[in-house]
Formats: sequence, C-alpha cells, structure tokens
Amino acid sequence: MSAKSTELQIRAVTGAGIVGLIVGAIAGGPWTYGLLLFIVVLLGVRELFVAWRLMPAFPRSSVMGVGAQFLLVLAFGSLWAMSWTSSGYEAWIPLGWFALMWSNDTGAYLFGRSFGRHLLAPSVSPGKTWEGWAGGALTALLIGGILQYHLGAAGQGHWLVLATLVSVFGPLGDLLESLLKRKAGLKDSGHILPGHGGILDRFDSHIIAAPIALFYLIFA
Repeated sequence: MSAKSTELQIRAVTGAGIVGLIVGAIAGGPWTYGLLLFIVVLLGVRELFVAWRLMPAFPRSSVMGVGAQFLLVLAFGSLWAMSWTSSGYEAWIPLGWFALMWSNDTGAYLFGRSFGRHLLAPSVSPGKTWEGWAGGALTALLIGGILQYHLGAAGQGHWLVLATLVSVFGPLGDLLESLLKRKAGLKDSGHILPGHGGILDRFDSHIIAAPIALFYLIFA
C-alpha cells in the first residue's frame, strides 16, 4: 500500500470520527454540544497562540492576536447560538449547518482534485482552485435544496441562503487560516487530528461563515 493511500485512509477514519463526535454531541443536547464547542475553542485558541508566537515581529501584534482569538470565540459562540429558536434547542439546525459545511468541503476537494486548473489564491493557498470552489458551492447548494425541501417548514429553515453563505464565506475563513499559517511558517495548525492537522485546519470554514449565518437567522 502506497504512502498516499495510507494517508487517505487515515484521513477518512479521522474524518468519520469527527463526524460521529459532532453528530453525537448535537444529538445529546445543548450542553453536550456546548461542551464540545468549548473544548474546540480552547484547543483552537492554543493553536492560534502558537502560530502567533511563530510569526515575525511584523505583522504580529497584540491587537492582532486578541482579534483573532475574539473572532474564533465569536464563530463558535455563533454555532451554539444558531441552534436555538423561540421553541428552544433545535438539533436539526446545527446538524443541517454541519451537513452544508461538510458537503462544501467534500465537493471542493473532489472537484478540485479532478478538475482543478485555475488557482484561487496561489500566494496564500496554492492547492485551492476555482474549479474546486465551484464544485463545493454546487454540492452545498444541492444539500441545501434537500434540506429546504425536508426542513424548510420547520422554523427558520432558510437552507438555500445558508448554503450560499457557506459557499462564499466558508472558503474565506479557510484562506484566512491559510494566511495565518503561511505567516507563521506552518503547514498545519496542529497535529491533534491525524490526516487533517489541527483544530483550526478542520474548523476554519466556520470562522467567518458562522457569525454571518447567525446574523442572517436573527434578522431574516
């Protein structure tokens, strides 16, 4: 078995474990879900601090470090807040949100690997392509359409809008984290997730998208 095949298997097993853990925490109720997000935030802040210390004196600054940590806390606080409606905790909202994110990431990976030719942001993340972005967006919109059909009548099920927000702002969060790693001279934000890297590598797509989605759900 080649090293590449072994790496893909490790990535797949870790990915399945992450999905199971998140789904189980959400299904367990608001406090298990909140606890998971709290742990993720703590680990993410630690990775941010390590990356910040490795950055050169410019552009590193205390304001930048505090701002990055605030954005991280805001993102995961938004993930917890969007699971609530006037009726109480609604597990299907975070489940649907993560389904959109996972479908976007998976579609971008598969389309980018198969058809990627035009680089999206070569100076920040050389592996990302416009074809991958388009594939991720189409996949997210497809899942959004399915969720809209089945869950659209249940509370605030604006799934096609959320899918659009995921496809636009998810990659921006990814690029933001890639820029941070590049400035710090890191390939991955950590090594806690075999085949995936660190916490920020796995959850970076939520950093910008989640607060914007929460704002939309509140005022829609």
